[in-house]
Amino acid sequence: MKRNSILSVLASVMMLASLNFIITSCSDDDLGAAPTVSVTPATLQDIPGASVSFEAAVTAPNGGQALVFSGVSIASVALNGQSTQTVTVNYTIPANAVIGSTILIVVTAVDNSGLNSLPATVTITVGDPKPVVVVQGNISATNNNWVATNRYLLRGKVVVPNGVTLTIAPGTIIFGEKETEGTLIVNRGGKLNAVGTAANPIVFTSNAPKGFRNRGDWGGVVLLGRDYNSNGANALIEGLAGGAGSQDGLYGPGDGAAIPNDDSGKLKYARIEFAGIDLSQDNELNSLTMGSVGSATEIDHIVVSFANDDAYEWFGGSNDHKYLIAYSTLDDDFDSDRGYIGRVQYGAIIREASIADISGSRAWESSSNSNNPAPTIGGVTRQSKPIFANVTVWGPLLFRPANQIDGFYRAAVEVNSFSQVEIYNSIITGFPTSANFATAGSTVINNIFAANGGGQTATGANVPANFASGNTFEANVTTIFGAFPSGSVYSFTSLPINQAATSPYIAGAPAIPAASNVGNFFTTESFYGAWGTSPGAGWNFNAGWINLNPNNADY
Repeated sequence: MKRNSILSVLASVMMLASLNFIITSCSDDDLGAAPTVSVTPATLQDIPGASVSFEAAVTAPNGGQALVFSGVSIASVALNGQSTQTVTVNYTIPANAVIGSTILIVVTAVDNSGLNSLPATVTITVGDPKPVVVVQGNISATNNNWVATNRYLLRGKVVVPNGVTLTIAPGTIIFGEKETEGTLIVNRGGKLNAVGTAANPIVFTSNAPKGFRNRGDWGGVVLLGRDYNSNGANALIEGLAGGAGSQDGLYGPGDGAAIPNDDSGKLKYARIEFAGIDLSQDNELNSLTMGSVGSATEIDHIVVSFANDDAYEWFGGSNDHKYLIAYSTLDDDFDSDRGYIGRVQYGAIIREASIADISGSRAWESSSNSNNPAPTIGGVTRQSKPIFANVTVWGPLLFRPANQIDGFYRAAVEVNSFSQVEIYNSIITGFPTSANFATAGSTVINNIFAANGGGQTATGANVPANFASGNTFEANVTTIFGAFPSGSVYSFTSLPINQAATSPYIAGAPAIPAASNVGNFFTTESFYGAWGTSPGAGWNFNAGWINLNPNNADY
């Protein structure tokens, strides 16, 4: 009896189990298929601290409940019952992630019935997504097209020879190698076609790591042409050693006639950072060096920051510019030498109170040739006489008292041997002296000098007779900019860079004299300085091409 009872119970259990299996099977069929998830892309690569993203496409017949992640800390994403959905997932690579390591993200979809998808995986390689292409020696047809998907390292002196054009795409980053004093030199007859955009500028910078970049890390950019100068038909540009029979570094027309409209290419929407190397006293590479560059060359919308010598230096030539920024320059911001006669409109100069050069630092320095008369080219004796308009200078005295700025600061405007300069409609502030004129013939009128030492008094043997009467002098800058902060802050974002609405200099500026505006290069503006109450549209000021904190930039 007991045996039959046990068999009967076992039979009942088996019958119940079978029935439960049938019911469960029917229930699973009613639930529908489990969810699926796929990811795009499945592999990513970037540097520590960078943000990356991928898309997770979910299909959930029972309605999606959540997208969950494992392997990293990413919050789950609610799917809100949708049967199909694509989710963009963002992830920041840890700042301390090791270069060369990998990070695995496991992605699973869960539906409203509690069913899980098979996992999908995203693999992140910690490293640089843009390969670094090392460039050295001469550019040729095989390496003269640089693209933004690469980064480029200038190793030593990289030369664009006569007859070769180097094209650089918007957004491309070019490093100058510190150990080899990397420098880009465009010989006369060569061309640089480097046209960035306001949103995607071309950047020339140091190859030192973020946080460790410094002025003088590399050589800079050198453009050479065949226009006139006051140094000879085959002059060797400052900062280069030259060599017997070499064309590298020579400027001027050579054995042919001078070409005033010579074309060395285009450089637009570009930054040049931490450049400039001293070979010897008064023999330096500057951030942007131009020798006999002709008027057909187009250079505008340039930021030079942390220059180890001059920000911009011209040796002869006649090329014009608009929208030039010089920030924290060691020596001079606009240095015109050896017969430069070009024009510049819209400039912004910000000095650092504790940084100046032993040779003396100025906003403008103009010189020609210490030999008088200077060498002639084709019967032409060229004297430096550049023309500047609508420049604003924030000098060192705006940030420190006179006894606390670097002792090597000199006049805001310095006119030296066999040279002249014209400056109009500019705002020039914060230098120990307004101007010094060693040579006669300059025209510096219709400008606002504010908070400079010496008041209305310029120095030198040849101060123009109308200097005091032809300019306006203010004891401080509050009339122009409003309340100005004290302290060591050198940034467009924290300085009151715009003129106050109450400034008397946002209107009323006279036209540039017609004789100085051949071809109507200068745009007529009513304001003094680089801009009035806000930067004009031509600056594209907030579009991204301006960065005055490049030491912390992720390159």
